[in-house]
Amino acid sequence: MNRRSLISLTVAVLAGAVLLAGSVVAIPILALLDTAAQASVCGAPPIAGATPPEPGTAHDKWDARQVTNAAVIVSVGKQMDVPAWGYVIALGAAMQESRLLNHANDNPAYPQVAALSMALPHEAVGHDNDSVGLFQQRPIEGAGSWGTVQELMTPNIAARKFYTALLKVPGWEQMRLTDAAQAVQRSGYPEAYQKHEADAKALAAHVLGLPNIDMIGGGGPAAPCGTGAFEPVPVGPNGWVQPLDKKFVVGPPFGQDRGDHKHAGVDIVGADIRGEPIRAAADATVIRVVCNTPSNNCDRDGGIGVGGCGWYADLRHPGNVVTRYCHMIQRPSVQEGQSIPAGTVIGFVGSSGNSSGPHLHFEVHTNVTDGERLSYANAVDPVQFMAAQQAPLPVR
Repeated sequence: MNRRSLISLTVAVLAGAVLLAGSVVAIPILALLDTAAQASVCGAPPIAGATPPEPGTAHDKWDARQVTNAAVIVSVGKQMDVPAWGYVIALGAAMQESRLLNHANDNPAYPQVAALSMALPHEAVGHDNDSVGLFQQRPIEGAGSWGTVQELMTPNIAARKFYTALLKVPGWEQMRLTDAAQAVQRSGYPEAYQKHEADAKALAAHVLGLPNIDMIGGGGPAAPCGTGAFEPVPVGPNGWVQPLDKKFVVGPPFGQDRGDHKHAGVDIVGADIRGEPIRAAADATVIRVVCNTPSNNCDRDGGIGVGGCGWYADLRHPGNVVTRYCHMIQRPSVQEGQSIPAGTVIGFVGSSGNSSGPHLHFEVHTNVTDGERLSYANAVDPVQFMAAQQAPLPVR
């Protein structure tokens, strides 16, 4: 049996299991596959250096009932061919709405819902209006009803209804978890879902048997199949590659006067650049992965005057050269201390921090000793430097 067939069979087994009415015990079904087979869901090798969740945190905080419900939610997403970022959104929504427990409702203001829901198998009891189930969907909202009480308290049906609504949200793949979940749920607390992102990613990876949900594109907006899904790029004769595709061009130049400082790098810009993969410009050790804004909130677009580099990474290359990559759309896909080859996808273009729109701010610093701070004083013009490395940046 080839790997693709084995994956299809495994998904079918999991799908069949979660349709049972009883208390199926969730296990990381896809752990039966080797790492290469797991990643072939996206037709690409896994991320080099993907980091498993730390023991004692993340998925370990959920009991067997909650993990079972999470497996149902993820399995339904796979059946519907929803991208993996959708699994994370759905899990984050259910964590906020129900703590991943299938809720009945005994609110006396809705006696029919109370009678029906309490008579059905349930794991917890709530009182919020007439909301029931994993996603606290409402059964008697007239034309806006989510479905019957029995449907909404059947986890796989409730999950399908959530995904169906999510897929109708324009641009949901580019949204933060909380914005996408809110577009479906219309909660009175629209920011409440965001705090569950790390847990949702870890639990999705756990039930799939993956070390990291990034491997199949669940790492965040605009990562359609994870960093492993992008083909290798040819490395130049001096070991350097362009950090972005050649269709994008250098905009504001090195040394441009910014009033209170000079531009220590160049901005690479272009149409439809948001979500484009950013690559390590040469073999490197990751020395810094940081969210740098005054509010320490980089999981959204910034703006002029916001301050900071947003999500960024610094890479140290042979010869005391350090490169910096700013304004990523989400936390970089690499870890501090990780060694990576030239061309590794380290993140995706965004507009976090002090940014007028999606672009990559790219810096090159030379003669930087260990621990030395990066500054305009040790920065060089990336256009000239990359040209000398025979990996020229595209200029207008």
